[in-house]
Amino acid sequence: MQFFQAESYFERKNMKNYLKNKMKDRLSYCKEWKNSVDLYLANKEISKKADNEYYKSKPILKFFLDIYFLPYNLLKLFKYMRMLHEYKKNQVEIKILSKELSDYEDFR
Repeated sequence: MQFFQAESYFERKNMKNYLKNKMKDRLSYCKEWKNSVDLYLANKEISKKADNEYYKSKPILKFFLDIYFLPYNLLKLFKYMRMLHEYKKNQVEIKILSKELSDYEDFR
């Protein structure tokens, strides 16, 4: 009977270590994803500035292109809004995972 209890203790300890490692992996993935999105947003901002500069001298062309591509631009806007939503959720997830891992380390 004592062997069974000792085995149970080691199983719980291994499971806790396994969960901790999985949380660390998930936290690193979330941070990598955040960095990728930060780069994407920075490049998107540069492209937007370049477009604005280019179309400054061609306002009529810009107007007609905006009308022509309105459905596509709306779709892109919705995708962008969804990405921002996911970005904010990811920031919350990073906070929660960091707190859980620090609580786990403090508990030990």
